[in-house]
Amino acid sequence: MINPAQPLRILVMLHVPLDRNFGGSRVQLELAEVWRSWGHEVEYFDLNRAFRDSTQNVIDSRPDRFGLLKALLAPFWRPSFASKAREFIRAEGDRFDVIDAHQGNLPFSKADLGYRGLLVVRSVGLYPLYVAFDHGVKPAQLTWRGWLARQLLQWRDRQEIRHCLTSFRHADLINLPNPAEAAYLAQTLGVGAKCRVFPFGLAPERRQALATIGAKDFSPLHLQSRLENPQLTFIGTWCVRKGSQDWRSLLLQLWATLPDLQVQFLGTRSPESVILRELALPNTKNLTIIPDYRSEDLPALLIETTVGAFPSYIEGFGFAILEKLAAGIPTVAYNIPGPQTMLTPVDPTLLTPIGDPEAMADKLLELLTFSLEDYQTLAHRCQTVAAQFCWQQIAQETMEAYQVAHAQLREIGKS
Repeated sequence: MINPAQPLRILVMLHVPLDRNFGGSRVQLELAEVWRSWGHEVEYFDLNRAFRDSTQNVIDSRPDRFGLLKALLAPFWRPSFASKAREFIRAEGDRFDVIDAHQGNLPFSKADLGYRGLLVVRSVGLYPLYVAFDHGVKPAQLTWRGWLARQLLQWRDRQEIRHCLTSFRHADLINLPNPAEAAYLAQTLGVGAKCRVFPFGLAPERRQALATIGAKDFSPLHLQSRLENPQLTFIGTWCVRKGSQDWRSLLLQLWATLPDLQVQFLGTRSPESVILRELALPNTKNLTIIPDYRSEDLPALLIETTVGAFPSYIEGFGFAILEKLAAGIPTVAYNIPGPQTMLTPVDPTLLTPIGDPEAMADKLLELLTFSLEDYQTLAHRCQTVAAQFCWQQIAQETMEAYQVAHAQLREIGKS
């Protein structure tokens, strides 16, 4: 266990609002809560703090038809988060032993920042890989405004990639969620020696809330009900990266075999009308769409779920998978980094070929027709593996890496 007699002063930095409902900020927020419980001092510098005295958010939210263009052109007339972050560190950086910053937040050298502590740059999903996927998606027929927005978006992405890679070059340590990202940075930037891989986890109370549902359902009677009244759940934003283009094929194949299968989409952040229009299915009476939900409501939303599906094409980790496993829900995903970390220890066959919704549907149908005994065994295995992804353990290993690196920096400073 970390020695609380040697606390570190940590600045957690991220360019989005600090909100547990956002996966990007949830990681740093929940890690920080553990560190604080051990006696470390943690302070946050997020989007709201950076711009609390400005009108940035007001400008971005004006409901007119040029809102997207305004957002894309914003860097031309407003200060960036990075410039605000540099200003803050130049003024107050000497108060912190460690800065744990999101990728691209600090595309500056430590000399430029006037900072002598440990600078950690963190990925919760490597931005250059996400952008490469997005740019590879063939767009639909665009209006002139859509074409202009796409050009501006790609220009902005190129700037963000440059900032992201620069921040990795200047970091003392790089914190990554899966080994594939470490391999990418080692190959493209030659920074492999600085990379550390730490998965994501669940807080004990969160895991217990989900596990309690699973434990309740593990009575033979309730498990049999799960199998006799099958339900499939997808958790995630409705977008091409997370497989929106694959769901029509998936659902047609699933409903052709199991016409009574109930399907729910949770946290799509897109309204039902948009999703139904894109699916263009002949019948959606068994489909429930919940665009937004509170994080604490998820266990109740999963209580009747039999299996999960996660057809994402690129993912840093995948909280949506981990939380379903904690609830004892077998989940099928494409065979990509992130999901591999969790599903390989459960059953490698839960990973299906990327971009092959037919293969995913076949695996889901296999699970949905399991015997009670086989389903119970797999559900228990899901919970056992999920319990290994514990924030306390991950926070401890992360802090140990930070303390070692910080001590090395101090020794170098004395020489």
